[in-house]
Amino acid sequence: MSRAQRLVALATILYVAALVLRELLALGPASIGTPVEAPATMAILLPSLALGWLVTVKAPGTLVGPALALTATMPALVFTLEDWGATYGTSSPWPGARLVAIISAGAWAWLFLGFAAMVLLFPDGLLPGRRWRLIALAVPLTALLVNFAVSTDSSTFIDNRLGTPPFTLPTPVRAALIVVAFASFLAAPLAAASGLVVRFRRGDEVTRLRLRWLMLAALSVPLLLGGSWAAIALGAPGEFAYACFLIAMLLLVPTAIAVAILRHDLFDIDRLLGGTVSWLITTITSAAIFAGIVVAVDNLFPGRQRAGIAGAAFVTALVLVPLHQWLHRAVERLVDPDRAVALAQIRDFVRQVRDGQAEPEQVQQVLRNALDDPGLQLLLQRPGDQLTPPDTAIPLQTGDSTVGALVLGSTSARRVRRAREAAVEARLPIEVSRLRLELQDALAEVRASRSRLMSEVNAERQRLERDLHDGAQQQLIALGMRLRSLQHRLGGTHDDEIDELVGTLEQTVGELRRIAHGVRPSRLDDGLAVALRRLVQDSSVPVDLVVPELEVGEGVATAVYFTVGEAIANALKHAQASRISIEVAMSGQRLSVVVRDDGVGARVRDSG
Repeated sequence: MSRAQRLVALATILYVAALVLRELLALGPASIGTPVEAPATMAILLPSLALGWLVTVKAPGTLVGPALALTATMPALVFTLEDWGATYGTSSPWPGARLVAIISAGAWAWLFLGFAAMVLLFPDGLLPGRRWRLIALAVPLTALLVNFAVSTDSSTFIDNRLGTPPFTLPTPVRAALIVVAFASFLAAPLAAASGLVVRFRRGDEVTRLRLRWLMLAALSVPLLLGGSWAAIALGAPGEFAYACFLIAMLLLVPTAIAVAILRHDLFDIDRLLGGTVSWLITTITSAAIFAGIVVAVDNLFPGRQRAGIAGAAFVTALVLVPLHQWLHRAVERLVDPDRAVALAQIRDFVRQVRDGQAEPEQVQQVLRNALDDPGLQLLLQRPGDQLTPPDTAIPLQTGDSTVGALVLGSTSARRVRRAREAAVEARLPIEVSRLRLELQDALAEVRASRSRLMSEVNAERQRLERDLHDGAQQQLIALGMRLRSLQHRLGGTHDDEIDELVGTLEQTVGELRRIAHGVRPSRLDDGLAVALRRLVQDSSVPVDLVVPELEVGEGVATAVYFTVGEAIANALKHAQASRISIEVAMSGQRLSVVVRDDGVGARVRDSG
């Protein structure tokens, strides 16, 4: 059994002993209280004890469990002392009843020992250092000092029910004792609470989240107290209102602390805490405005109280929403600065994308920086592909369709909530990135399709060239040779007719060669540069050619070859040029061809 479990077991034994003693006091001759009253009041304390066991079992390395159990045990012991002391003066007093009654007069100071221990030990034990050990020792000592000062004060014996005081201190000494006791009693919890500030500044993200749960629990105390005052103002009995306050406090505060230790990321505590604080301040400010206007109208215009109330209600309703929005933003920056900074970064990026100052594809890096998650990945749905993200991924949806997923490098309930919120804020660049990705895929498909088409066309041209060269052209040449052979055998007869037929065949062969070369120039077999050099040699005017050795696709080489040939023909036919200059250059993925001539009309023809 661990140390924490032994302490909780001891607290449980004391709790059960107190319950048994109170029942004996109720059922015994003294009849202190009723048999139902003791179990009812002890049942109110039972959740703190149960939560103490739960925390100790789930997290045995922390002393928060024993501190929770102490918040139940100390009130049980104080109630038992009060009932024991109440037997003094009855017909059946318990042993030492007078002494116990005197001690119980100031025993209320021990009621807060459990909460003070909680503040000192939450969330991972006492802070290291001599100062914190002294503060931990001062908490019970100041409670003991207050108990002593109250129990020995003359006001405790004023009704003579307890007889005379055991001793009497001089008035100045008694006053100084009361002042010192209560001042130290207030200073010790404040000193203990300063440890929370130290933990918050030095702690990691988990520690700060747990401390925010404790802050929320602490904020609930004045809220519940204010609710009890409001109930009393509306006519509820004071004992009932304060009983509801104590019940709620003894249930909500330990529950919040247990959640902080066991499931600190169960809810978005930062938003919960920020919303609570902002609404609390808004309520107080609105009430102050309402009361101020009512008092001002009543003083300035006596007898117009109804008008003052109506005006106060109107002004309060008018400023309530903008006041709350402003306070909520201010409190959010104070309570949860990480979230405020992250959302501000994303919103600033969205604005830059909208203004054209940033590329939407940078959204993944922006989300990584904003959420402090270097391993975050943004997966976008591509047309025709099946997106299979991990089970822990956050789906991104537009309408009813899933457009992508957000995969976190490290997951927790809090990180998932933050990531969902960030994805909503960044929906514009995410959607633009997805659409641009679809467009890029479509353009790539078009380019690939065009490349396949050009390859197929070139292959068909080469096949046609081979067919013309190896088929019809060879047959025509063979036919011409047979005609010459026939002419020789005829011995000069019909020479003119045969010569005409052979000439026609030669023209046909030449036309077939021209067609075959037009389909795909055979000069390109040695490369584009060689083909262009041979092409300009056929020009009737000087041509200055600048072309590097290039490796380009078959379709590009064919297009450039015919483009240059057409440009030379146009310069000779239409511009009446006497000199032509041709420059071919490659810049990145772009091939440019510039043709210049000294003829009339345009001087530069750029076919890049």
